[in-house]
Amino acid sequence: MSPVRKAAKHLKQYLLLYAVLAMIIGLAVGYPLRASIKAHHEEIKDLIVLFAILTIYPSMIQLRIGELGKAATRVKAIIIGVVSVFLVSPLLAMLFAGLFSIKQLSLGFVLTNIVPASSASIGYVLLTGGSIELATVLALISLFGAFAAIPGYMSLYAKLATINIPLKPIMKSLGITLLVPLIAGQLTRYALIHNRARRKILEGNQGYKCLERRIDAHHLGVHELYEALKNIERCIVRKLEEELKPHLSLWTMITMLVLIALLVASKAGMIVGKPIIAVKIFVLQAVILGVLLSLVTVIDKLFGLSYEEHMSVAFLSATKNASVAAAIAVMALGPVAALPAALIPVIQAPIAIAYVQAAPRIRSLFSTERERVTEELARARA
Repeated sequence: MSPVRKAAKHLKQYLLLYAVLAMIIGLAVGYPLRASIKAHHEEIKDLIVLFAILTIYPSMIQLRIGELGKAATRVKAIIIGVVSVFLVSPLLAMLFAGLFSIKQLSLGFVLTNIVPASSASIGYVLLTGGSIELATVLALISLFGAFAAIPGYMSLYAKLATINIPLKPIMKSLGITLLVPLIAGQLTRYALIHNRARRKILEGNQGYKCLERRIDAHHLGVHELYEALKNIERCIVRKLEEELKPHLSLWTMITMLVLIALLVASKAGMIVGKPIIAVKIFVLQAVILGVLLSLVTVIDKLFGLSYEEHMSVAFLSATKNASVAAAIAVMALGPVAALPAALIPVIQAPIAIAYVQAAPRIRSLFSTERERVTEELARARA
């Protein structure tokens, strides 16, 4: 195993511990230096935005835009996922946000529950044996839908809570935090993956076994030859993605930890002075995640979704990309609004991991009678 793969595996295994450590470091550094941080708040803001974009960028490289066309085959799952992401989660956040006395905190709390799914969401789906194809489609819908959902819900909540927020900075921050990394990520993907895959085909597919037999171009029609070459390209692309994945995962986790430390350091005075705020964020977000996962589980079961479809819908509905929320909050709403984005990953990760560990029980819940009998027979033979 390569050093990068080992480091990525280690960080992923102990990510929750490192996230807590990043918070502690942020408090330990930020509280004594709170006066200096306040004096240099513009520089701190720029650093937060930079690391938020650096955290988002690797996930944009991994996005398979071409998968969006496959959405039509999973209509029920797509509809349930879209309703959960764009209706249930924001409404729950708006319901609980009123419990914060500081209006900027309530705005940040709502924002963190509207942003697109995190790149970790697909990782959770993979761990539980869910449908990666469906998860990718939902991630893309979540990403593109955010351009309308974020300004829409923020404007609605601001009116309900009688808070004045300028929409222009929100739209500008959306472009910087989502559109720029998306374009840069897809260009990088083309250069590092698709372009290399085509070069390897021209080089004779060196290093990859993507052919069971040689292609005889003389005995194939144009369409058959084109399909054969596309299949080889898809095979090489998947292998190149696997090679690149540990590097992108390591990059994402390191920049995310730095971002958490920066966000906590920037508001260390508030956290130490009013620890009840942090506790309230943890508790309310845990309740939202618990309600959302329970509701999705019941609805998916009622509508006859498979276990694989359910896991994709559940994780893509519940887990959010706090880095996006942090960047938008800092640029458009103020640094206090970024505090929920700093703290929510610390509670989001253990709840998601607990759902991963509950996967065998959830699988049995979604199994048909025939599948249960088959599983019991297989266990009896073993």
